[in-house]
Amino acid sequence: MNRKFSYSFADKVSFYLSYLYYKVILPFEVSSPRVRLWWYEFRYSIAKFKDYESNVTWKYAINTIKTKFGLFKIRPNTSDAANVSPAFERRDQNYLIRLIDSKIRENKKVLFLDVGGDLGSYSVLVGNAFRGKPVTIHCFEPIDQSCLLIKENIALNSLEKSVEVFPVALLNEDKDNVPMQLNTMTPGSSTMKPGEKEKLSTVTITTRKLDTLLNNQIAAYDTIVFKIDVEGVEQEVIEGAQKIISQGKEVYVMVEDFIKSQIITYLETQGWSFLAKVTSYNSWWLYQPKPNS
Repeated sequence: MNRKFSYSFADKVSFYLSYLYYKVILPFEVSSPRVRLWWYEFRYSIAKFKDYESNVTWKYAINTIKTKFGLFKIRPNTSDAANVSPAFERRDQNYLIRLIDSKIRENKKVLFLDVGGDLGSYSVLVGNAFRGKPVTIHCFEPIDQSCLLIKENIALNSLEKSVEVFPVALLNEDKDNVPMQLNTMTPGSSTMKPGEKEKLSTVTITTRKLDTLLNNQIAAYDTIVFKIDVEGVEQEVIEGAQKIISQGKEVYVMVEDFIKSQIITYLETQGWSFLAKVTSYNSWWLYQPKPNS
């Protein structure tokens, strides 16, 4: 029987305590610029607690940040610095690393799919953590300027052989010239959904189903791990990957669930088993192969 979603009061308390802990130890996990990033994170967190829709941008001339997870180039006057901080979604990052490590210890080959790559922080995290191990990384990002930044960050960390970048948005249909609202201050929060509060510029992107791109390329892998952060169209990503999911592989997904919580009901009704919710932003699920599939 599949386990149902839960996020108890104790889970929430644990998350907020860990949130504070990783902010406090941040100077010990950043090589440079240590003090500036800590001060930025302090102001960012205060602003978010007051109003989650608020934004604090990086105003310093420094455009590279080095942490225990890698070296990252960031865009000025954006919130990129928050996304490459070692405190960012830290418990989810810890869970991801433990999960992939456990599969490697089982002698399984892993395909990691970074869906909604932004500036490549998750791809770099996994690439550096499992350098030389049987882990392949595919990063999907439809915004041209973000794709260029991902490639720069991959090069900065010498991960060109480990990470392949796809300049598309994964959805449930293959289309060209699709409008997308670009958030210039927080590019990772750009959206395909209309009706945003703030004025956003419009760019055109390409959408593809994962089944279209990779359906014939996953035979070599034992385990597939998704990280899906696509601002409310997470269900459409999974719908576009049904052929791959049904091929009998062990499939894990970390999915952003706080923007559009209907994704939880969708996963439960589609046979996914809930594993964990260790932050307020995302939850973890498993689709187990059917017997004789």
